[in-house]
Amino acid sequence: MVGTGALGSVIVKLATLLGDGHTMLKSVRKDIAFLERELRTMQILVNMLAGMEGLDKLAMGCMGSMRDLGHDMEGCIDRFMLRLDENDMEMEAAPTFPRSTARQLKTMFARHGVGAQIKKLKARVVEEGERRRRLNPDNYVSMTIDPRLAPLHGVAKDLVAIDGPRNEVISLLTEESVDLKVVAVVGGAGLGKTTLAMEAYRKIGRHFQCRASVSVSRTLDRDKLLKDLLSQIDQAAFHDCQSERWDKDQLIRRIRHILTGKRYFLVVDDVWKEQDWKFVKGVFPDNHNGSRIIVTTRIANVAKSTCSNSGGQLYQMLPLNYIDSRRLFFKRIFHSDNSCPPQLEKISARILRKCGGLPLAIITIAKFLSNKHQTPDEWERLQGSIGAGLSYKSDNHGNGMGHISLLSYWDLPHHLKTCLLYLCIYPEGEYISCEEVKWKWILEGFIATKRGNLYQEAESCFNELVNRSMIQLVDVDDDNFERYCQVHVMVHDLLISLSD
Repeated sequence: MVGTGALGSVIVKLATLLGDGHTMLKSVRKDIAFLERELRTMQILVNMLAGMEGLDKLAMGCMGSMRDLGHDMEGCIDRFMLRLDENDMEMEAAPTFPRSTARQLKTMFARHGVGAQIKKLKARVVEEGERRRRLNPDNYVSMTIDPRLAPLHGVAKDLVAIDGPRNEVISLLTEESVDLKVVAVVGGAGLGKTTLAMEAYRKIGRHFQCRASVSVSRTLDRDKLLKDLLSQIDQAAFHDCQSERWDKDQLIRRIRHILTGKRYFLVVDDVWKEQDWKFVKGVFPDNHNGSRIIVTTRIANVAKSTCSNSGGQLYQMLPLNYIDSRRLFFKRIFHSDNSCPPQLEKISARILRKCGGLPLAIITIAKFLSNKHQTPDEWERLQGSIGAGLSYKSDNHGNGMGHISLLSYWDLPHHLKTCLLYLCIYPEGEYISCEEVKWKWILEGFIATKRGNLYQEAESCFNELVNRSMIQLVDVDDDNFERYCQVHVMVHDLLISLSD
């Protein structure tokens, strides 16, 4: 499993053992100190690899074995701590003579085989250390093509249920105001935010003097974004930029100069961080000419920040209803939105329920089925595979639902990766008690106290996963208390795939 697993909680327990609260033989204390140092090094490496894409079998195997070691060690350390607590109580009740104490410790350690267990753990840690040293993290670099670039720069086809949302976004953009206005389109992965933004852009873009569409992405390349923007609003200036090798400040000055005094329309796609938006927003002048910007993001807090100082408005993307999901599915397979063979009706309904109204999931699966025999057996095989990672493991070109959901996963901090991955223990589509999952994270040792108490930290982690659209709230009572949540089937599919 990708993530640190039990390593964090084991390190905390080892540190507790090394404190003043337990009496141990000097040799055992020395071995425990060694284990703690080595596990801290392992944790650093696992965190580093967990933030990388494109890992090979050697790296994934190394991460898996380190995680297994952490779980094995946790069980052993728990038993060891229990024996120590029992022994400490016995020694408190008995006379405390140094030789007697040492004799009691040796007897207790020999009786329970503690020394032998610690030695075995030490040997495994040394073995993992050797394997770790053979890894070179610099070898693991992702070279994938961003799948959102297709709708950003191409013309979408066979769209379904786009007219209503597009007209709503256009209505927000065209409200009478000379001030710069931002409309933020927000929603989870695969809902079609980029497609919606670009449909609005194509519909009304011709009414503006300057227009451009750029993608920010998870890791912002400032120079690349600025050059992409400049190439769309002024080809001559872009040619000068290339020949004279302008730096970032020169690019910003020229872009602001070109846009000042003009009415412009921009699409800023896929913003992940508030600081990235602040940089991008600083490039655009508010020239009071009725300029407009559409921002797309899957993170609610980012969406709010884009609108906070611009009189902007949010547009929440929603999944397709069942009728529109069906129309899109059949259009992509049969080139007609109502021409499914009768023998495929029932199985198509089960497939669509698993897609949960996500256009990208529907399109990805329809594309796969369009190249297969149109038989119930073939469709049944696919339907049974959707929840077992098919759309992720067969997505070799990074063009489907798997890659887009992976982008959300890779952007999570390490502790949130571990919390999210834990949710794969629940059956697909199950309603999960919000309180239950928070307490399970705490008991598993996934939560480290940064502020307040452990429960507050677990609640903060839960809210951040909701904020990033990785968990969906499905039951909130009248007092705004979150009772149940759910993991979308495609995110659950991703978690199962990563946990193999």
